[in-house]
Amino acid sequence: MLLFLPTFDRSHDPVPPEGWRSPGEPYRLYATLDAAEAAATSPDGHTGRVLVLDPAKLGPGAQATPPAVAHVPRAAVLNVDPDGDYWRPAPVAAGGGYVVRRAEGGAGGAGGVELLLIFRRGAWDLPKGKLDDGETVREAAHREVSEEVGVKKKKLTVTADLGETVHGYVWPKREVYAVKTTRWFAMTTTAERFEPETREGIEAVAWVPWAEAAERVGFETLRAHHAGLDPTALGV
Repeated sequence: MLLFLPTFDRSHDPVPPEGWRSPGEPYRLYATLDAAEAAATSPDGHTGRVLVLDPAKLGPGAQATPPAVAHVPRAAVLNVDPDGDYWRPAPVAAGGGYVVRRAEGGAGGAGGVELLLIFRRGAWDLPKGKLDDGETVREAAHREVSEEVGVKKKKLTVTADLGETVHGYVWPKREVYAVKTTRWFAMTTTAERFEPETREGIEAVAWVPWAEAAERVGFETLRAHHAGLDPTALGV
């Protein structure tokens, strides 16, 4: 989860070391980048900036509806680097898969369900990737999972839509701060062997018991999403 704060401050470093503190009404935050960008456009067409915020580093008001906080600490702002450089947020759409199976003999806990993980850049993860031109997010998820674990698409069956996650990262190649929305789908497979897509830095593919997968996955956003799923309702 991310939050967004529009501003018309055009200085090089828009966030002072002590952050922003409102003497009166709190700062109104937005749950989506689209809504924040709309608020950062004035009636005469002048556009401001949008700060990307980490809700975990804000006060309890960040959990309200609508979110609002009196203090925005510098540490909560994700798209202004230590040198004060602002990285424009840009939306990125992706699709990914929870490929599941029943463990032999019902082992593995959580109804005997196992989850297929990939190992990439030092962390365990789920297969996923960005949309190609003309693809739907479901098609992208199907293709990306097929490519990253090294099986033909016909050996993968999409069984359910599992909702989405949102996270962000600096994307130096595009000179933006990527706000990545990944739509997740449950999948099953008839494949028995997998070939990691080494061109994408994937070193291993492995079946992991459902509960253990929650501990192994290296990203908090994904762990939180995993925790909200019922593994027995994923089509296996």
